[in-house]
Amino acid sequence: MDININTLAKLNLQQKLLVLGIILILILLLDLYVWPGYLAERNTYTGLQEQERSVQAKVLETQAIADHKEEFQNELNKLSEQLNEALTKLPNNPEVDKYLVTLNTLSKTTELNVVQIEPKAEVVKGFYAEIPVQIHLTGTYDDIAMFLYKLAELQRIINVSDLDLKVMQQTSTGKTMLDAAFLTKIFRFVESAPAAAVAGKKR
Repeated sequence: MDININTLAKLNLQQKLLVLGIILILILLLDLYVWPGYLAERNTYTGLQEQERSVQAKVLETQAIADHKEEFQNELNKLSEQLNEALTKLPNNPEVDKYLVTLNTLSKTTELNVVQIEPKAEVVKGFYAEIPVQIHLTGTYDDIAMFLYKLAELQRIINVSDLDLKVMQQTSTGKTMLDAAFLTKIFRFVESAPAAAVAGKKR
């Protein structure tokens, strides 16, 4: 028996109410049992899709790393070399004793006379610290210039300032002897500023 609009229209009121009740019961059953199950299945499916996309992304990322492993290793080696070079120029330790030995060695390569080499107190300037070393030499202009040139060729950062030159005398060979006094500063990297320095800045 086909049920259509005309068939429903011929029903009496009691029959119409019965049909309406059946429809409402079917809707209620659909809402209570069928629809939640559909939503759960849909959420499960959506979650599985997201997991699949995540796994695919990780596979592609891993594959990309594997394909460029040599390139990454070369870049890592390059960065390591740059770090070592930076630490040579700005070491973690002051290495003052090593610097003093270097100064004496440089002075002996010429005919300079070392009058004074005096390290002074370290001064912290944030992420780095400077160690002043006062130097007093006597010798010819060429020897003093060669000393400063070799000093500038050293790998670590060295600053020369407050240069004071005075004419002393002429030698029997006609060379002019000079008295040279100047300040050099070597530097080191400071990993963390001392608490006292931080407190001082806050004031």
